[in-house]
Amino acid sequence: MTAENTETVQEVHYDYQVAVKFRNNSHPYTFGSDRNDFRPGDMLVVETAQGIEVGECTAKPLPTDKYPPKFPLKPVIRIADLKDKRNYEDNFIFAEEAMKICQEEVDDLGLNMHLLSASYVLDRSKVLFVYTADQRVDFRELLKRLGARLHCRIELRQIGERDQVKMIGGIGLCGMECCCSRFKTHFDNISINMAKNQQLALNIEKLSGMCGKLMCCLRYENDIYTEMTQDLPKVGAHVEYEGEMYRVTSINVIANQARLENSESYQAVTVDELREKAIIRKGVTIKRATGRRTLNRTASRQVTEKPEENKRAETPKQDPAKVQTRTFTAKKQERQDKPNNNARPEKQNRNRRQNRRETAPANKPNVTVRSFKVNREKQEGQGQQRAASEKL
Repeated sequence: MTAENTETVQEVHYDYQVAVKFRNNSHPYTFGSDRNDFRPGDMLVVETAQGIEVGECTAKPLPTDKYPPKFPLKPVIRIADLKDKRNYEDNFIFAEEAMKICQEEVDDLGLNMHLLSASYVLDRSKVLFVYTADQRVDFRELLKRLGARLHCRIELRQIGERDQVKMIGGIGLCGMECCCSRFKTHFDNISINMAKNQQLALNIEKLSGMCGKLMCCLRYENDIYTEMTQDLPKVGAHVEYEGEMYRVTSINVIANQARLENSESYQAVTVDELREKAIIRKGVTIKRATGRRTLNRTASRQVTEKPEENKRAETPKQDPAKVQTRTFTAKKQERQDKPNNNARPEKQNRNRRQNRRETAPANKPNVTVRSFKVNREKQEGQGQQRAASEKL
């Protein structure tokens, strides 16, 4: 590409910046203009990313040389005349009708989406529908039906939980209006490490805002806490302080207090003393102080449980040879007196398998012929045992 074919987009410089607030938003947006005769309360026609819209001026214009903007500005076209104001008021009526039509089509198609708002641009060439959904929605058929009924350009925008709260508004845990709907223009990345850095209780319900996400105000003081806790040992670390080993149990940088404990004593020091005098020791374990409950349990066990020597003294001594002989003879006599008819000795099982192999025909190896020879021997053995028992 040559230098002649390249197109450079130059940023337009405006002498003044004007704060304009729209009806659907609670905080104003900044636009550029070369005029400074706008007054608070004037209705201005401005160019936005959506198209031409009408908003209300909230403050006097500020010079850009003294207050430079952080991003490129869209222009203020003119002050709204009677026709612009009439169209602006009529657009809200048309937006309500478009909302009803879109809701009917969504219910007819069975789409899993929740409509929040509908808004027209000033010339009603485009309508914007804002909705929330748990998953992506295939709204191609919905666009066809809406285009046939509304006869304008259709735009569907899916937003998240934070944007929903920003649009609707609400009261936070502090009792004030949510920061996102009051003054914030973009969302910061919030993590649970910010709550840990500020030594807050890791209760998700208390740390979450109206949107169900972590509160944006966790970001405000995170940098200060990070600076104040720099070069400090973490809670639970083992440190050497004034020649003794301790464990850091708590640190309060706002009150400038820290607590060190071991199994014998504890120390209450300031955060500055902990940073200067304490030496972190890794790989060292410190015994914790035993509580009253543990001591009482061990004492009660020592009193109630008898020593092993006393237990041995209480049990009478018996001759192991006599005990073993008595149990052996008793078991032997029991076997002789009570024959077990269900028992199958190993010798009988071996003979039975051998008889099956001999009686099986050679030409049919998979056929098993039942033999009654073993059963007859078994019955004869049982009869002999009964006759011997009767004689006894």
